[in-house]
Amino acid sequence: MLETITSTIEDHHLLPAEGVVVVAVSGGADSLCLLHVLHQLCGPAKRYPLVSLHVAHLNHQLRGQASAQEAEAVAHIARAWQIPVTLGSVDVASLAAQEHRSLEEAARLARYRFLREVAQGQPIAVAHHLDDQVETLLLHWLRGGGIASMVGLQPRQQDIIRPLLAVSHADTLAYCAQHQLVPVEDASNRDVRFLRNRIRHELLPLLEAMNPGFRDTLLRNAEVLQVDFAWINAQVDQWWPQIVLQEQPDQVQLSIPPLKSLSPSLQHHLLRRATAHLYAGQSPLEARHYQLLGQLLQRPATREVVTLHLPQHLHTIRRGDILVFKCISEQASEDKKESPLREVALPLSARITVPGTSWIAQTEWVPENITRQVQTALRQQDWSTVWNILPTTPHTVYVDADTLTGDRSAPDLRVRTRRDGDRIQPLGMKQEKKVKDVLIDKHIPREERAQLPLFFSGARCIWLGGVHLDHRVRLTETTRRIIRLSITHSL
Repeated sequence: MLETITSTIEDHHLLPAEGVVVVAVSGGADSLCLLHVLHQLCGPAKRYPLVSLHVAHLNHQLRGQASAQEAEAVAHIARAWQIPVTLGSVDVASLAAQEHRSLEEAARLARYRFLREVAQGQPIAVAHHLDDQVETLLLHWLRGGGIASMVGLQPRQQDIIRPLLAVSHADTLAYCAQHQLVPVEDASNRDVRFLRNRIRHELLPLLEAMNPGFRDTLLRNAEVLQVDFAWINAQVDQWWPQIVLQEQPDQVQLSIPPLKSLSPSLQHHLLRRATAHLYAGQSPLEARHYQLLGQLLQRPATREVVTLHLPQHLHTIRRGDILVFKCISEQASEDKKESPLREVALPLSARITVPGTSWIAQTEWVPENITRQVQTALRQQDWSTVWNILPTTPHTVYVDADTLTGDRSAPDLRVRTRRDGDRIQPLGMKQEKKVKDVLIDKHIPREERAQLPLFFSGARCIWLGGVHLDHRVRLTETTRRIIRLSITHSL
């Protein structure tokens, strides 16, 4: 066991020649094994005599007294082995609510923020092992992260080192038993509300029942992809100095002309690396975001400033031939949320930018000759003909003009983003629902909900753009006049 871990450290040059390594210790078998092994290797008269250790433990405040007891157990071990220790505490549940994240995501981000505050640029050793690798690969596959995610955890990723990647959880348990180490079991590791735990306790056993060699197959695939990914990274390294104009902790500036000259694959990987720089190595970009960024890059260079709002408070700004990725602070984002949401009038035959978004809302009358054809089909309830004449998409709908408030020739139409308490009666339903509940039911990502345009007539929401039309403005056999509503991205 010690030899296997030492080989991983040597093969991947995980430890510095000298300095401090911060060891993340939860108190479980994996992190206790990691700490014990590094304690055997680091320090005066040992294999790495100029390397010292510093233990870091974060209390997530998720399990009351049990969490506090874990922190004390870790501190006791560190002091007994004469290793400096820093204990931290974060109310992860409150953090998840404030930052609109899942408990898993909030805990992970809080943990790495804490570790980096302790490390101050020094390497951070974490206890990810072979089983974590398998679970991570499955998790990334389920989320569709692309080749960058399917190579899995690496022995070294920026300031994070993983000496245990070649051993399993069963190995760390056996190691702890051999050395009389008493791990603290975290009950949350069995909580299947967390996706990783469901993968561990439900999905993996099912896949192994179907294919006993499933884990090995998954790991071999990751090794194959690592070869391709290494080549891609080498290409990104080559182009990086020509494209990246400036790197700062909260923003990265890119030159668009050389970026556009790259193949779409290299573009995506370079953009992924640039954004990962702002998010501790974890880019928030997904497949749909690369498509939006591609459209932004293809725009002609003008003096116009175009801003694209992406997940995790990532703003993309284009000014001429410069592309800027900027990480907006949590507080700035909260201040922005607290500012009043502006509602704008939407005249017929107009194109209006929806305030605070990159969407453009458009309205227009359906011509009389087409309306007459639709009326005939409506009276016959021939809906296939109706939708052939008036093709509907998530971004284009048709409403009965006579159901709207305002003047007959100029119905009252307005557009804005969502406010607390907004309601809509989704098409086909008999009662209203909160817009918030509709968005949750439709699995609209949290970061996209604040960007969706809502169309109003009077006090009634008539269309939740891209999601649902209100039942009360639908076309019926009595419809005489029709208005087309649509939204398009400003890109």
